[in-house]
Amino acid sequence: RLAGESKYPLFRMLRFALDGIASFSVAPLKLATWMGFVTSGLALVGIIYALVLRLFTNMWVTGWTALFIVVLFMGGVQLLSLGIIGEYVGRIYGETKRRPLYLVQERLGFEPERCPSEKLFSVHRG
Repeated sequence: RLAGESKYPLFRMLRFALDGIASFSVAPLKLATWMGFVTSGLALVGIIYALVLRLFTNMWVTGWTALFIVVLFMGGVQLLSLGIIGEYVGRIYGETKRRPLYLVQERLGFEPERCPSEKLFSVHRG
């Protein structure tokens, strides 16, 4: 239509967008993996900062520092693990589609008889 408002509910539009993103690629899984790397890296930077602060100055933020760093690091490790497992499952899913590795458009220089791969993947018409 040319004008007007959509009658499609917001929840359905969001679900449709999520299905469109997640159905055709493993990009969200790679994003989870990289977010895990970044989060764990930030936790390691926090550990180094806290150790430098404690060893070379008299300042020490009591209580929250260790807890914050441990929670950040464990969250990063969990995201990283989830991303790796998700990518693995995504690759398994891609293999189960049983798509051919390549498609032959034209054969030049071969005898007209059928090759073994054509016998395997031919469609029987009768």
